[in-house]
Amino acid sequence: MALNEAALDIAVTDDASIGAPSANSYNPIPTENKRPKFVVLDDYYTAPDNTKYRPGVWYFGLKAGSDEKPAMLTSFWVCSPLHVDAVTHDEADNNYGRLLRFTNGRGHWKQWAMPMELLKSDGADLRGTLLSMGMQLDQSSNGRQLLAKFLQNQSPTKFIQATLQTGWATSDCKAFALPDCVIGPKASNVTFQAQALHADEYTQRGTLEGWKQIIAAPAVGNPILVLSLCAAFAGPVLALAGVESGGVHLIGDSSTGKTTALQAACSVWGGESYRRSWRATANGLEGAASLFNDSLLALDEISECDPRDVGEVIYMLGNGRGKQRASRTGTARNVTRWRSSVLSTGERSIAASMMEAGQRVKAGQSVRLLDIPVQRTYGAWDDLHNYANGPAFSDAIKRAAHQQYGTAGRAFLEKLARDGSNLNAKFEAIKVQLLEGIASGDGQPARAAARLAVLALAGELATAYGITGWEEGEAIKAARVGFGAWMGQRGNVSGNMEQQQIVQAVLDFIDRHGDSRFSDVAGPYDDKQQSMVRDRAGWWEGTGDGVQYLFTSVGMREAVTGFDFNRALKCLEQAGLLTYGSDGKASRTKRIHSRNVRVYVVTPNACPRD
Repeated sequence: MALNEAALDIAVTDDASIGAPSANSYNPIPTENKRPKFVVLDDYYTAPDNTKYRPGVWYFGLKAGSDEKPAMLTSFWVCSPLHVDAVTHDEADNNYGRLLRFTNGRGHWKQWAMPMELLKSDGADLRGTLLSMGMQLDQSSNGRQLLAKFLQNQSPTKFIQATLQTGWATSDCKAFALPDCVIGPKASNVTFQAQALHADEYTQRGTLEGWKQIIAAPAVGNPILVLSLCAAFAGPVLALAGVESGGVHLIGDSSTGKTTALQAACSVWGGESYRRSWRATANGLEGAASLFNDSLLALDEISECDPRDVGEVIYMLGNGRGKQRASRTGTARNVTRWRSSVLSTGERSIAASMMEAGQRVKAGQSVRLLDIPVQRTYGAWDDLHNYANGPAFSDAIKRAAHQQYGTAGRAFLEKLARDGSNLNAKFEAIKVQLLEGIASGDGQPARAAARLAVLALAGELATAYGITGWEEGEAIKAARVGFGAWMGQRGNVSGNMEQQQIVQAVLDFIDRHGDSRFSDVAGPYDDKQQSMVRDRAGWWEGTGDGVQYLFTSVGMREAVTGFDFNRALKCLEQAGLLTYGSDGKASRTKRIHSRNVRVYVVTPNACPRD
């Protein structure tokens, strides 16, 4: 059947009068002079000539006749009932689509925002997606062509904003998009649009009251569990508090309960399929972060990630943007962006994971994902709530997370999207509380306190909204415990962690290579001495206060590998290890064996050893 595209008339009929055979005078079947034409029948219809039509999109055509043969009326069933209700597009007036409404194989109406780009080529991806959602399609060549033509030529007068990922869809945070719905006072103006279906992550089971009773209530008295639930609620709060992506990394031995805490956190938003694994590559994590934008990104067991990727992944998650890639035409694709609250688990810390690959954790990485040891009274727990032991309590929480999930997050969004209070002021107040007693209010402790403060804020909001059933202050207490554990993990020191790492790196370099890659600057300069020093990093000289090491430029750069070189020199100066020259430069000219050499003078005794 050839398509007469020039004369094609697209019309949709979903009149309530169309139904089973009746005497109704209304007849949706077009006459010869109204063809070709599409008609949508939502129910069975029997025409006046007793021709029966099943529900669906019908194409009524006209096969040209000849002098001997009159034109022939044709009809073709394309698919089950399908309506195009609106044109969709993003805030930048790109990524156009169509808001589809259709029935599945069980007769249930469904809605999906279809990206127009799925109509490219032969439309196989589009048909596959519709089939997976339960639509019935004619799979013949004619059926495929007619479906594409029907969708392409629909021009609804209604326009609606589409968001391409989960999370806040409006700049004022009044509409939050999930794959199956939009929540908030501006929800009617927004729809979620994506090429792939995401039906498994944000699922629901049970009730909010049930979740409160068997997951939130047992968390009381267990700061690790409370903190994990707070991390789940923190996702939507990040944008409101102006906080970037990041979170906490729970460290503990096997069977301590850290994964149980992660499962409980996932229950705020969905079931077992919500959780992700560190096993994914950096590119896979980028896609996961986009799916969990403004929500919780739960990553289990860091040991399953290639140690070489850990540092890059943490930076990428914290920066909230993916890699720049080119399209087939050579133009830059849109960069994936996100903002997520991250909850991670593992038997080793971020630093230990990176060290396995010969990498050194940087200060920026350590405060994006805070290492928090899980070392409580009973593994991860303090209050067993009448269970016999830690494993029994863990098993109960795991069972609960399989029975009650997905309701708390949606209830939280309903309240948060309508909350007009000053969340920034509350956030700052909590941060001040966490920093009480800390010598320095800047540097890494302040950034760590900010990270935990947003978790505490989210937990306190969930409590105020009636979501958790906790007493006021429970979330803040858990954040204090987390902050103390983080401080203990890093040696309970104040100040700049990056500076400490740089200083330690230089001292370690001297300890490893002081006898093999340095020689006495006052010693003989001959072939024997030269042969004893391989890959020279510098010289040493005795002073009244001990020994100074004169690093060559190559030696110094090697000692501070992994850090910005100029930043490292400043940190060494601030720590008192590096003496600047009279010209204000970090290196100075030293006469060594009848030649002038630029060296960096390091005095190890100026810094106390651990």
